[in-house]
Parts: sequence; C-alpha cells; structure tokens
Amino acid sequence: WRMLEAGASEVLGIDPSVLFHCQFALIKHLLGNPKAASLPVTLEEFDAGILPFDTVFSMGVLYHRKSPFEHLDHLRSVLRKGGEVILETLVVEGDATTVFVPPGRYAVMNNVWCLPSVEALMLWMERVGFVNVRCVDINQTSVEEQRSTEWMTWKSLPDFLDPNDPNRTVEGHSAPTRATIIANRP
Repeated sequence: WRMLEAGASEVLGIDPSVLFHCQFALIKHLLGNPKAASLPVTLEEFDAGILPFDTVFSMGVLYHRKSPFEHLDHLRSVLRKGGEVILETLVVEGDATTVFVPPGRYAVMNNVWCLPSVEALMLWMERVGFVNVRCVDINQTSVEEQRSTEWMTWKSLPDFLDPNDPNRTVEGHSAPTRATIIANRP
C-alpha cells in the first residue's frame, strides 16, 4: 500500500504464508484497490516471465535461505534492465570474508542459515551480476520496533535477547543487526 502511495503504478507482493495472503485479500477488499495483488508463493516458485519489475524488495528473507546466492540470482532475474533491488537482511560485523553460520538457533529462530557481513553481502551481489551495489543503512534491531502488542501477543525480540546484555541473543550471539543494500541489474 505504501508503494502505491509513493507512486507505483502497480504492486505485486509474494509471500508463501497463506495467512499473510488472506490478510492482504481482506485489506484489499476493504480498500478496494485493484492495482495491488498478492500471490502465496516463494520467489523461487514465482516466474515473472515477460513481466520484469522496475523495483524488487526482499525484506528479511535472505538469512532464511539455504542458498543465499540462488536467492540473489532470483531477485536479479525478475528485474528489468536497470531495475533496482532493495534488500534488507540481518548482517554481522566483519570484512568481505566474514559469514556467521549459527551452530543452532539464532535469536530463537531455527531457520537462520547464515549472516554475512555487509562487505561480504555486497561482494555476493556483485558476483551474481548486480551493479552499483551500495549500503544505505545499518542498524541494530530495537525492542521498540519488534515487540509484543495487544494484536501480537506472542513472544518477540525482548524475549530473544540476553536479559543481562541486550547486545547478545539468548544463545550468546551478537544481537540482530540489519542492513539495507540497494543495487541495480545492468
């Protein structure tokens, strides 16, 4: 909805969660906007065919993928030439060779495969063919942003951080830090 407000002519969201798709359908019904759509599929299942996109967002997905290179390649493949990807993901501190592979859970999540450093992620993006790769933001996820509310009553980030050191997860890893990277398809 915010992309439409910002001037997008059409918006398509993809997410494999049936619950998300149903929530979207309800909101679309209430708002009545025909220029927004949602498909209950993963990026890997989605085929853009002859409809390449101007802009693709990948928000909080990369670290859940067993093969981050395949995910990045899929993102590039659905963009038109000159198109832009906006990628937001968890990262760790380090140089171009730093990648953290959690030995078990990370912040209680059991589906985190790897967390690259910003430099490593940018190198990965260049390796799969992106150009003009740049980091526009790095910040530690705050408990004000990810918290339980009256609408979301289950556990959230405050429960997944070390109660004695909010800069560490309950497993003893660095607390979640995320970066936003923007790049283009040549």
